Amino acid sequence: MKFKLTLVLAVMVTAVFAQKTPSVAVLDFDTRGYNEVERYQIIQKLTLEMINMENYEVIDNYDVEYISERDGIDFTGCFSRICLKELGEKLEVDYILTGSMNLLGEKVSTTVRLFDVNEGSFVNSANRNYVDVPKNDLLMAELTLKDMMGLENDPELVRRVTVANDYENILNNPFDRTLVAEGPRMGFGFVTGENADILAKPRAQGGFDQQIPIMSQFGYQFEKAYITTGNWQALAEFIPLISGLESNRFVPNVTLLNGLRNNNSGWEFAFGPTLDITKTLEGKLDSRGVYGVSTALVFSVGKTVKSGEMNFPINAYFIPPKDGSSFRFGLSMGWNASSKKRLFD
Repeated sequence: MKFKLTLVLAVMVTAVFAQKTPSVAVLDFDTRGYNEVERYQIIQKLTLEMINMENYEVIDNYDVEYISERDGIDFTGCFSRICLKELGEKLEVDYILTGSMNLLGEKVSTTVRLFDVNEGSFVNSANRNYVDVPKNDLLMAELTLKDMMGLENDPELVRRVTVANDYENILNNPFDRTLVAEGPRMGFGFVTGENADILAKPRAQGGFDQQIPIMSQFGYQFEKAYITTGNWQALAEFIPLISGLESNRFVPNVTLLNGLRNNNSGWEFAFGPTLDITKTLEGKLDSRGVYGVSTALVFSVGKTVKSGEMNFPINAYFIPPKDGSSFRFGLSMGWNASSKKRLFD
């Protein structure tokens, strides 16, 4: 009796371990609009992900290449059921993993399918639409494959590549890692206190015949993000401006700012020195004086409003007076457009 029981157990254990691990081959992926290198990388990515899952015996690419050269068979461009069944039988595999990426409007539709060679039909598939930006093809393939295999994806990672956010991030805009507000600037500056009185005086008294203490500003903002992490970037800004043209004046100005910007909300804060070249006499603004450099500290707060691919940065600034009498403040705006590279460009 004991011998029979032992024999039965031995047979059951042998049967369990004798169960064949299903084999799968990743032959091709329909990536129209991608170059050959990108297509090959997608195939390699899917192959590695299948190996990591450890549920299948993945056929090595070298085996596929050997059979292709030996038998003169082209394993690329095969996506129909009849073709997949024929090639699967040639390779003696149980399954073939295939799929496609297609541009649908502003989205990239990515599909991954598992073909059963013996049944001659697709037994599993998954589809997901992604934001139309370049260099996300490997991630698209990985996330869709995990969907098909019933594996959990990081929800935040999925959201960032499937939802068209108002502001760019590292995943849905890899060519422009941060929200960029660089571009032309124009606005108005307001002067108060003693300097406003000087501007209103006649030129014979050292004034500028400017009854309304407002100065137009035209220039350009150059910027460089030197730290980008999470939703924030630290950036340096260089802003050359020309002021006073409406009152027959020419006042060059250069501002250097260091600040922080939130890539999700578009809000930013910065501060730094500003330099003006204007006429002064005995340290005060005076049209009878000589040109000199005047320095001050400027504080700026702003928000970038986005519409489609257009960015509209709006900034307010404040310059405290040296002597406590003449405050300066103003408002400026600009625009730029992020030219997104299309998948099929």
